Amino acid sequence: MIRVGLIGFGTVGGGVYERLLHTKKQIKQLLKNEIEISAILVKDRQKRRAENVDTFVTTSWDEFCERAEFDVIFEAIGGIEPAFTYTARWLEKGVPVISANKKLVAERGEILEHLAVDHCTYYGYEAAVAGGIPIINSLKGNLTTTPITRVSGILNGTTNYMLTEMIENHRSFTEVLLEAQELGYAEADPTDDIEGFDAWYKIRILSRLCFGTWPSVTSFFRKGVANIEDWHVEVGERLGFKVKLIAEAWRSDLGVKGRVTPAFLSPTEPLANVRGVTNGISLEGDFVDQLLFLGPGAGKEATANSMVEDFIFHERTTNAIRVTKEGKREQAESCIHSFVFINHADRNRALEWVKQEGIAVIDTYAHHEGEGWIVSSNNSSPFETYPIYGDISKRKREKTIHSAQFGAF
Repeated sequence: MIRVGLIGFGTVGGGVYERLLHTKKQIKQLLKNEIEISAILVKDRQKRRAENVDTFVTTSWDEFCERAEFDVIFEAIGGIEPAFTYTARWLEKGVPVISANKKLVAERGEILEHLAVDHCTYYGYEAAVAGGIPIINSLKGNLTTTPITRVSGILNGTTNYMLTEMIENHRSFTEVLLEAQELGYAEADPTDDIEGFDAWYKIRILSRLCFGTWPSVTSFFRKGVANIEDWHVEVGERLGFKVKLIAEAWRSDLGVKGRVTPAFLSPTEPLANVRGVTNGISLEGDFVDQLLFLGPGAGKEATANSMVEDFIFHERTTNAIRVTKEGKREQAESCIHSFVFINHADRNRALEWVKQEGIAVIDTYAHHEGEGWIVSSNNSSPFETYPIYGDISKRKREKTIHSAQFGAF
């Protein structure tokens, strides 16, 4: 008998409970053993939700621990504490833990993985990145010796939904944020999504799988979508660019670097066509060129399915470890152009800036609220600036602002 302990009974925890019940026969066939949900630990406010559950439910940590000799724990409560304490306790007892908690994995994953190794068990976190996309275990299982030079993706469904609505239906940032909250895509406090923390946690986890070590927090830049104005999106759309919140990490000559930032994608970029709450992940390497993974980034069913599949994967492939190797080349930052947005009042200052810094202005485009300039990439712009990914020669042609200050374009 495989005795399961479930910590948390919110949306994800409830989904795991249902998924385990619905797959009992398949699990028995695969693992040659029956599965039993022995106990569920809930918060007070979740207790009513679990009233009709046919298993032991408690709000007491001590009662939960004493209920059974668990064979696996599913952690679905979110945040760092008490999730870290709970997870560490079971790993130290040699009990495997499956988590969907991206913040915990990103911030304490190195410690928890060491605990798992030291106590001959495993810590699974497939569901912590991109919901229903099996990216973590693809890296652990099918790509164990494949060198990866860059990983990038759209890892936050909330902001991707918002930006898609702004581009395709010409809606305002404020309007689509309110709708995202009404639809349950964004929390009442949307800070983690809007400020890029959610994607920042996830790309750090992917970096660990792709490059073999947990990255330094200071090596990963983060910028959210809060400063994107409606007219920035309009100018980008006019040129055929689509704005996305892109998370990426790459191996450079200074070590692993990464960032989360809004970016404009040209029509040549595969991730440009990832719409709505869908997530997309791109892996690049010398032997695979580019692999693209698309799927649901969140949701009760998708996330619960990933947690159960994560458990099955680890039970059937003990000691699955990705062996990272150096690629044939170092990966430079993949963007060589940026989009700079300048309000009319700042135009003279912007002209002086490009002159002093020797920045090449490739093209300029007018809007009644300001101007958008495509420039050779520069990370120290005093203006609102976003990287451009892809071939800018494929952009739609618009009438440029002819200005003697720039010379011929």
